[in-house]
Amino acid sequence: MMINSKPDFQKAYIKANEILVSSKIINSFPYSAIKLIKEQSNIVCRSFEKAHKYNVDIEAFGSDSAVIMNFGDKYIIFYNQNEIPARIKFSMLHEFGHKVNGHEFRVTSDEIYGIAEVETNYFTAQVLMPEQILREFQRRGKRIDKYFLMRTFGVSEQAANKRVENLNQIIWERSQLEKEYDDIILNKYLSWVNSIVPNNIDYLFEDEEERQNEREQWRYNY
Repeated sequence: MMINSKPDFQKAYIKANEILVSSKIINSFPYSAIKLIKEQSNIVCRSFEKAHKYNVDIEAFGSDSAVIMNFGDKYIIFYNQNEIPARIKFSMLHEFGHKVNGHEFRVTSDEIYGIAEVETNYFTAQVLMPEQILREFQRRGKRIDKYFLMRTFGVSEQAANKRVENLNQIIWERSQLEKEYDDIILNKYLSWVNSIVPNNIDYLFEDEEERQNEREQWRYNY
C-alpha cells in the first residue's frame, strides 16, 4: 500500500534502472512496449477494440489512452489503438509503471492518485529516455532538445518537452543508491550511443571520476 505523502522519485528511478539493466528486449531505442511488458510481467496487452471480449465498457475507462485493470489474478492493459504510436507506447508503459511501483488500482483519494501519477510519469520517462544516456550525449556535446528526443527515442512532443524540462531541473547530486546502475547502463547501450553521437573524447566512462578529482585538485592548488 502506498502511504507516502509525496512522490518517491528515488524508488521510481531505481525501478526503471533495474528494467533497463535486466531487459533483453531493450538493446536500443526506441523499442516495443508490448514486448517489454510481456518480458517483465504476466500483464496482457489488448486494444480498446478488443475490450468487449472481456465485457469491459471502454466508455467507463476514464482514460482516452490506456488503462490497467485486474480480473482476479490477471492484469490487462487496454490501450487506444487509434492514438499515435509514440503516445500508445508512453501510455502503456505508464500503466505498466503503476504495477511495477506497487500502486493500488483502487483510487482512495485525489492526493494518492496524484502521487501515483507523478511517480509513474517519472518511471516512464526514465525507461523511455534514460537520464544516464542523455547526460552522456550532453557530455559529448549534443544539445538535448525535443526534436532530438522525438527522433532518437520515438516519443511524442509532449513527452519530449517534459523530459527536457525535467532534465534541466535535475541539478542535485544523485545518491549512491541511484547511481548504482549508471556504468552498467552506459556500457550496455554503448554501441547504440556511439551510433547516435560518436564519442570523439578519448577516455572511458570510468575515467571521468578520476579526471574530475584531478580538476578539483588543480582548482584548490591554484
